[in-house]
Amino acid sequence: MKNPIGLQTAYWSGTNPKQNIHQIIRLTKAAGMDIIELKAADFVSLSALERSDLRKEIKQAGLCITVNGTGLRPQRDISSSNIEVHKAGIRHLKYMIDLCKEMGAIYFSEIPYGLWNTKPEGKDVAEIKKIRTENAISGLKEVAEHAHKTGVILCMEIVNRFEQYIVNTVDEGIALCQAINNENCKLLLDTFHMNIEEDYIPDSIRKASEQGCLGYLHLRESNRRIPTGKKKSNIDWSAIAKVIHEIKFNGPMVMEPFVLSQSPSAESVSLWRTIKEEEDIKGLVTDEKDGADYLRNL
Repeated sequence: MKNPIGLQTAYWSGTNPKQNIHQIIRLTKAAGMDIIELKAADFVSLSALERSDLRKEIKQAGLCITVNGTGLRPQRDISSSNIEVHKAGIRHLKYMIDLCKEMGAIYFSEIPYGLWNTKPEGKDVAEIKKIRTENAISGLKEVAEHAHKTGVILCMEIVNRFEQYIVNTVDEGIALCQAINNENCKLLLDTFHMNIEEDYIPDSIRKASEQGCLGYLHLRESNRRIPTGKKKSNIDWSAIAKVIHEIKFNGPMVMEPFVLSQSPSAESVSLWRTIKEEEDIKGLVTDEKDGADYLRNL
C-alpha cells in the first residue's frame, strides 16, 4: 500500500523512562513513519507560541499531523438533551477544530457524536439511542460547517459495542454522515473495532468509500497489537490491501496499538497483561518499523 503510514503518540504512553513529546517525535521518525497522530493532551494545554514551535519541530522531522481525541466530557456532550451541555459540546468541538487548523492537521478524529466508554442510561435502548443520535446530528451539522470553513476534515470514529452505543457499525456511520450532509464530515474506520462489529472488513471499507464517507483508517490487530505479518492473524490484511488498491484510496493509515500495561489508558482499554515491556524502547521502535514496512509492501 502506498498510503502515508502513521503512528499515534499514545503508543509511547507508559514507557519507562517516560518519553516526552520531543522524544516521541524522534522515535516516530526513527520508526519510519510519515504521520504522527497527536492526542489532545499533546498540544491543547500549550500556549499559541508553544504550539507553533511544536508544529515546526514536527515539520522539520518530516512528519505530517493527524489529531485523535475530541475531549468531550459529561459537561460538554453533543448528544445530550440538556441544551447547555449540548451547546458546550458544539463550542468545544469547534475550538478543537481551530486548534487542529493551527497545528496544520487536516484530519481531526475520534468520537464527536457522544462520550467514549458509556452505556445507555436506561432500559429503552432503542429510544435512548434515537434521541442521542438526533441530538448529535443537530450539533454536528454546525460543527461540520465550521470544519468546512477551516479546511479540517472531521472524521467520526466507529467503535465497538463495548465502548459506545450510539454508532457501532459502518452502516450506522454512513447514515450519520448522510444526515449531517457535509463533505468535511467523514468516517474513521478502525480494524480493531471492525473485527468485532463488521461481517467482513474489506466490504465495509469499500461501502464507506462508495458512499463518499471514508476519511482515513486506524490499523491494528484484533488484540490491538501491531500488524507485522510475522504471525498468523485474525484480520485478512491482504484482502484489506486489495480493496484499498481497488477503490484507489490514498488517505492516511495510522497505527494505534496498545501494548504497554503501565499506560494510563491500559485500564480503560482493558489491557490486563504486559504485551511489551515498558523499558524496551528499542523493541517498540523495531515493532513499529516492521509494521510500517509490512503495510507498505502489501
